[in-house]
Amino acid sequence: MEAMLTIISKVAVMLILILLGYFVSKKGILSDRGTSEINTLLLQIVTPCLIVNSFLTSEDTLTPTELLLAVVTSALAITLSIGVAYCFFRKEPTERKKVLRFAVVFSNAGFMGLPLVEGIVGSKGVMYGSFFIVVFNLFCWTYGFRMMSGGQKMSWKVLLLNPGIIGLLFGLPIYFLHLHLPAVIADPVGFLANLNTPLAMLVIGSYVAKVDLHSFVSDLAVYKVAALRLLAAPLLFLACLLLIRPEPDLLVTSVIQAACPVAANTVLFAVQYKRDSALASKTVAVSTVLSILAIPLLTILAQAACEFLYG
Repeated sequence: MEAMLTIISKVAVMLILILLGYFVSKKGILSDRGTSEINTLLLQIVTPCLIVNSFLTSEDTLTPTELLLAVVTSALAITLSIGVAYCFFRKEPTERKKVLRFAVVFSNAGFMGLPLVEGIVGSKGVMYGSFFIVVFNLFCWTYGFRMMSGGQKMSWKVLLLNPGIIGLLFGLPIYFLHLHLPAVIADPVGFLANLNTPLAMLVIGSYVAKVDLHSFVSDLAVYKVAALRLLAAPLLFLACLLLIRPEPDLLVTSVIQAACPVAANTVLFAVQYKRDSALASKTVAVSTVLSILAIPLLTILAQAACEFLYG
């Protein structure tokens, strides 16, 4: 019961910040341009700092085998989501189908997942979660890019220099070589890492503010996306983890990130490649609101699975 209340309180904090983002966007305090700039700041600066800071502050020791397993489970989560997505939306128009399937495949593992993992699992979870972000970006800029762009040529520079990999390039040497950075460097990294939760939730709130509330009810495909993204895909993933038997922190971390709502990248890719950005915004908004119920449920199931596996 105590664990459940902790999870619900963490998600409730996210909801309050999302509501703040909603209201400041509705009032014009946060403009579309401001949202875009904050989003860029989060992706390019804050996310790498969050990953590096997790290695700087962690008191846990992870073996190369555990880190490799983190990569494998992350890839498994996204691969299963791809399979689930392809079982649905066959009768949708091609343009809608691409957005809907992208929304099912990619979770908000960075913006929403890492703050939740940090609050529920701790710095060790963030270390595991950083590998999920790297795998997420690899899939996003290969499979996701090809799908949403209509087959445009992929940029290897973008793929290899994404924020997740940059964060690991700095964080892993610090961790394995036991480097102690001076406070003049470590403190700014920590301060920037702390911006992740509030800024990310404000951005999500601004997406919610852009969607016509009436359209939330009228488009049933959006709710199908939410059900697949929040329940079907993560439950299938959890069932597979019961066979793999990763250590408890990795299991809980992986499930939390796999159970997160639709990735904010769905809107960014839809705008960039001239897909249905309104539909993309609805999938993000609806799944984010419903995740208030789904994430605690999946987290509790993950913790129960740990009890079942390890006693």
